[in-house]
Amino acid sequence: MVPSHSYSRAAVATTAAAALLSLAACSGSAVSSAAGDAGAPLKIGVVLPLTGPVSETGKALQRGFELGVRKVNDSGGVNGKKVEYVVTDDAGDPATSTQLARKLIQQDRVSMLFGTITGDTAEAVSKVANDSEVPFGTAILGDNERCFRYAWGFGESTRQILLPSVPELIRKHGKRVAIAGSDYNYPHFYAGIVKEVAKSAGGTIVAEEYSPLGQTDWQSVITRLKDAKPDVLLSMVVGADAVAFSKQGQQFGLFRSELGYDGAPLDADYYPALSDLVNGRTHIVRWTDRLDHAESKKFVTDYRAAYKWTQPIPEVAGNAYFGVQFFLAAAGKAGRNDPKAINSEIGRMRFDSPLGKGTYFEPANHLLQADMLETTIGPGGAYAVTRNLGQITDTVAKQGCP
Repeated sequence: MVPSHSYSRAAVATTAAAALLSLAACSGSAVSSAAGDAGAPLKIGVVLPLTGPVSETGKALQRGFELGVRKVNDSGGVNGKKVEYVVTDDAGDPATSTQLARKLIQQDRVSMLFGTITGDTAEAVSKVANDSEVPFGTAILGDNERCFRYAWGFGESTRQILLPSVPELIRKHGKRVAIAGSDYNYPHFYAGIVKEVAKSAGGTIVAEEYSPLGQTDWQSVITRLKDAKPDVLLSMVVGADAVAFSKQGQQFGLFRSELGYDGAPLDADYYPALSDLVNGRTHIVRWTDRLDHAESKKFVTDYRAAYKWTQPIPEVAGNAYFGVQFFLAAAGKAGRNDPKAINSEIGRMRFDSPLGKGTYFEPANHLLQADMLETTIGPGGAYAVTRNLGQITDTVAKQGCP
């Protein structure tokens, strides 16, 4: 059992409360009808951190989500109606996530929920979705130890990332493995799977460090990690902290050329700030903007044009773009806006996309079974596909499902 941890969010609570009060101003389109009303447009409630430490990742998810909805609407919408959505800002605070999810369901009468970045906000919305029997989709990498009947994860599961990467890192760099993470539930869950996979590959955990989100001085953490003399460092330090941790790690000599390094800081979100650290390293992802697939290339072109984007496109944007299309295809198959009927169709759905042919959710854990890619990071942020690993199944059952 991996414990869940919260961190202090006093700094973001005020912003989040203000965002809650100004929810109506964030609407992506007009909201006036109820979930399940015959003939009414389908409505999605989106909960994202648009302010706070992980806001840049939240904005990337929003961009991918909006382009995905636009694509469906350009093709006629769902059940003959254009899809509507409402975007809200939880500032990465789980208490606010709960309030917003309830409001979206009870007042805005949405038929599904989408979004969140950190694991504790995902769990907060999942609980509301389960209690209200409204489907909820996430697109960020990672999963938690619990499963919810109405929550579905489009991002890479922890095992889908670590099963191919950890044995290869140990083979190339050595058996001494260190772990660093932000101090909330998901990095602790990630560390539990790292230990499991590293042990199977003959590795030994030599250090484990967690720090609250918003930490600026990493010197003491870096000193302890250096003292442990790791061969491999796996990091789930996220948001703006990922950049500060990695840069200070370079400054204080943690990142020797022979150290194997993987984790969240290698995501495309952080490339502009960490290019000299991550160039030449390999990284396991579900989607990259260099994927050689016509639909993926079209999305990349549209994203760059719509947002005047020249940097690598974050993986979460691709997961959201194709994930919301999966959700809306299930809604179309249900034939009505009834959340319970849509949720049943999501569980039965088989969906072809650049993420794989016949992608589906494993009933025992509600994790998407899709292709995984090994990328090698090149100059300019080219996350080039060096191996298509095919579908890496994660069928480990979790409490709460089916």
